[in-house]
Amino acid sequence: MSNQDALMKALTRSLSGGALDALGVYGVELVESVETELPANVLRMDRVWRTRDGQLFHLEFQATREPTLHRFLEYDARLANRMRCPIRTVILYHASIGSAPSELNIGTAQYRVENVFLAEVDGDEALNEVERHLREGRWEARDRLRLALALNMRLGNPQQAFDRVLSLVGQVQDEEERELVVSALLTLGDQALSDEERIRLRKELRRMYRLIDEIFEDGRKEGRLEGFQEGLKEGLEKGMAQGLEQGLAQGLEKGIAQGLEKGMEKGVELGTELGLRKAARNLLAAGIPCDLVERATGLPRGVIEDLQRHIDTGAGG
Repeated sequence: MSNQDALMKALTRSLSGGALDALGVYGVELVESVETELPANVLRMDRVWRTRDGQLFHLEFQATREPTLHRFLEYDARLANRMRCPIRTVILYHASIGSAPSELNIGTAQYRVENVFLAEVDGDEALNEVERHLREGRWEARDRLRLALALNMRLGNPQQAFDRVLSLVGQVQDEEERELVVSALLTLGDQALSDEERIRLRKELRRMYRLIDEIFEDGRKEGRLEGFQEGLKEGLEKGMAQGLEQGLAQGLEKGIAQGLEKGMEKGVELGTELGLRKAARNLLAAGIPCDLVERATGLPRGVIEDLQRHIDTGAGG
C-alpha cells in the first residue's frame, strides 16, 4: 500500500463513527475512498467516498468563496455519469468565509450542496471541549474533527490555538485515534495555513506520527527503487542497441558485454533521478510544501514546481 493510500485509509476512518456530527453533517458512514480524477478533463475533486447506504460522499474544502456552483455541478455530473449512484456534496468553508451559494438552477435541473461555514464554529470552545474530554477520559469520534479543523474555525488568537492543537494531539493516548486525528490534520486541517505554518505543523507532527516519517523515508526509497528499475530498463535497451551496433565491427560477444555495461551505468544514473522524482511526486501529492520537498530530495526548485503544476492540473509527469 502506498503512503498516499495509507493516508486516505486513515482519513476514511477519521471521518467515520459519527465524527462528521461535529460539523452538523449527520448520517454519513464512509466505507472506502473513490478515485477523484475525472476522465476527459483535468477536473479533480478534493475527496470522494462510498458510504454504507450505497451513495457517494463528496467533500470539498474551500479557503475562498465559491461565487457559483457551476464547477461543483460539473464535478458531480461527471461523477454521477461514471458511478451511476446518488451523490451527497458537502463544502467546508474556512473561517474567513461567511456565505456562499447552496443551490444552482440551470433550468433543466436543480443542483444543491450542503455548506458548512467554520466561521460559525467557535474554535476555542472546540478545543476546550477536546481538552475536557481528554482530561475526563471520554474521547469521542467528534473530537477528531474538533481538533483537526480547529485552526480553520473562528479563533480569538490563532497562534495560541496553533500551539494548543499541537499540545492536545500529543495528549491523545490511544495511538490509533491519534493517527486518525493527524491524518485529518494533514489532509483537511492545514488548508488555510501559510507555508511557514504548514512546515512547522508537519515538523512537530513528524515527532509523534509515523506516517510522516514513512512519507519522507519509505517514499524516497520506494521512488528510488521504482525509478532505478525503470531507468535500468531504459539504459539497458539503449546500451544493448549501442553495443550490438558496435558488435558488428568488434564482435558480437564484446558488443553485448559493452552494451550491458553501459546499460547498467545508464540505468543507475536514470534510476536515481527518476527515483527522486517519484519520491517528490509522493511528497507533493501528500501536501508537503515545495520548500520541504526540495530539501528532502535535493531536486532543483524548478523541477519541484513543475511536478506540483502537473499534480495541480491532474496531468501526468
